[in-house]
Amino acid sequence: MPETTVNLNSIFRGDSREYLLTFTRDDGSPIPIGEWKVYFTVKKNYRDDDSKAVIKKDISVHYDPDNGKTKISLLPVDTEVVPGNYFYDIQAKRAVNDIITVLAGKVEIKSDVTRRAD
Repeated sequence: MPETTVNLNSIFRGDSREYLLTFTRDDGSPIPIGEWKVYFTVKKNYRDDDSKAVIKKDISVHYDPDNGKTKISLLPVDTEVVPGNYFYDIQAKRAVNDIITVLAGKVEIKSDVTRRAD
């Protein structure tokens, strides 16, 4: 499963966002991911330590693990970051000492106009 570079659509600061992922073999058959952990990390500088990430999500409960399906859910509190251009990646931990990067690229966090939530 090679890494794929995909620049994500921009996200407005403070918005919710969901990314649906399906892990498949080269022949298109699903890879069961019940024991996997999936990491979504967004940083200003890709060389920064994860402690400096502006968004970090760890997913260990998948919505359809037998068919290789998981979801990264970003809440408004997750995207409440300084607008700008960032680097992201999505990694999957399949077993102890077995981590693969499946997606990586850039994402822009845009300023929003409406700041009230009543």
